[in-house]
Amino acid sequence: MKYGLAIALCAGFAAQSTWAQMAPMPVRGITECAADLELGFPLAGRIDDTLVREGQQVSKGQPMLKLEDDLERLDAKRRQLQAEDRADLDAAIARLAIARTQFAAAESLYQESQGISREEVENRGLAVSISAAEVARLTAQEAIEEVDYQTAATVLAKRTLLAPAPGIVVELIKKTGESAQPNEPVVRLCDLSRVVFTANVPTEWAERLAPNQSVALIVGGRQIPVGGRVRFVSPVADPGSGLRRVKVDLVNRPDGVRPGLSAVLTLP
Repeated sequence: MKYGLAIALCAGFAAQSTWAQMAPMPVRGITECAADLELGFPLAGRIDDTLVREGQQVSKGQPMLKLEDDLERLDAKRRQLQAEDRADLDAAIARLAIARTQFAAAESLYQESQGISREEVENRGLAVSISAAEVARLTAQEAIEEVDYQTAATVLAKRTLLAPAPGIVVELIKKTGESAQPNEPVVRLCDLSRVVFTANVPTEWAERLAPNQSVALIVGGRQIPVGGRVRFVSPVADPGSGLRRVKVDLVNRPDGVRPGLSAVLTLP
């Protein structure tokens, strides 16, 4: 009877162990933005206008801050007018057409009746060459002026700071009226182009996950179900805790799911 009881107990413990191994394991973590970006202007200047507020969600390419740009705007306009002015080039093209017509007429007259000297024919041919050279010079000048205008327009555009990705304005480091140096952070942006679930898990749990594996998560106090795809499983454990870092991209993220929410990943 004792032997039977021992066998029954062992079988019960084995069944309980097997059930524990098969039961889902919840992994608790937090949702984070894809990147915490500190953004600045590539040029120095005084901040003339702040177009966003802290906590505001912005779309990719949305203007956030502007530097003073009065001089740059005038310079771009001047160079645009220069690039669009084709009067000299059009006049040179017209002179070249006349010179070619006169040369062809002189050449024909000389061949038919020699009613004009050969020297005059050569002079008119030289006039064609000079006119063609002038057209080439002015064409090159027009191209240079167009490049100058594009350069000025680019410099002007760089005085407006655009959001590089959809995100949330976390902090306005510089305010309107303050000076900013090149590449000095003026605003912090939480990049929402991708929201990531991160957690530190034991090594034996991490072994169950692999990159691109589809998983399920429950996010926030409202228990919102969200699909996920494993992006990264750290190959090494933290020497202090023995845990490994896991990152999961949230797929088809609902609007209510933002960075900073607690979340649970259920391991298979």
